[in-house]
Amino acid sequence: MSDCEFPTTVDEEPVLKGLPQAEPAVFENSSAKLVVPSELPLNRLAVLAAFLSFLAASAGFYVGMDYLDGTSGVYTHRELIYAQSYGAPSESAILDGILKDQDGNPLANYSFEAHLIDRQNVYATTSEDGSFRLTPLDPGQVIIDIGSPDGDMYTNLVLLNAPAAFEPIGFTRIVFEWPSESDFHNGSELSSGRHWIDISESQRENETQLYDETAAALYDMFGAGFIGLSLITILLAGIGIRTKSTGLIRIATITGFFSMGHFYVSCCLGLFAFLITLSLIKRE
Repeated sequence: MSDCEFPTTVDEEPVLKGLPQAEPAVFENSSAKLVVPSELPLNRLAVLAAFLSFLAASAGFYVGMDYLDGTSGVYTHRELIYAQSYGAPSESAILDGILKDQDGNPLANYSFEAHLIDRQNVYATTSEDGSFRLTPLDPGQVIIDIGSPDGDMYTNLVLLNAPAAFEPIGFTRIVFEWPSESDFHNGSELSSGRHWIDISESQRENETQLYDETAAALYDMFGAGFIGLSLITILLAGIGIRTKSTGLIRIATITGFFSMGHFYVSCCLGLFAFLITLSLIKRE
């Protein structure tokens, strides 16, 4: 037996019996359910705005194809070029080009005469390479008489480009083709015994005036732009409906508005669609 002895008694202390009483929970579960925006139904006004955007895109696509066509439709290249001449400054157009025969050979010493309304006519003569320049002219339609050294006459109606926003002069370049001898024998006979072919009236009636086709490339660019915006509008509106995103639909109404060109009624529909989406901001 060891000299150390354990005490047989223990001081009385409070003994923990069981767990303390539970306090009321601070947070409790509720019946609320977290819903992501994609699971919410799309507002009917947003659906209407998307539908109007599709209409705007359809109009924009048609306008783009109309611009690219150039010879038919609502507006042709000739009509667009002629419309730009309204209000353009006088004496702000230049016509130059080349005169060739039907085999493509340049014709020298042929006279060009531009008939002007408010002032004297402008004259020029082709050089050895068949080139010429008439200046100053007025933008719009002008009658051009071409005379051969032998006295035959060939008359055309030409559309002259108006100045662009970044340059003070409108330049027009056209390659004229001189008719054959058989064509002149079928034309009108002049007092001198020579012949005259005048196609200016038929060009005016049938809208086949001569014009610079390179200038029409600008309207082709506009057409491609309208088509691109219309496709973007369809894509944005479709994704907006699928993801139930009012923001994408709102952007689609903006791109659709700028894709509609000269369809002013459709432009109003596009603007109305955009205003509809703005009214939804307070509800989002």
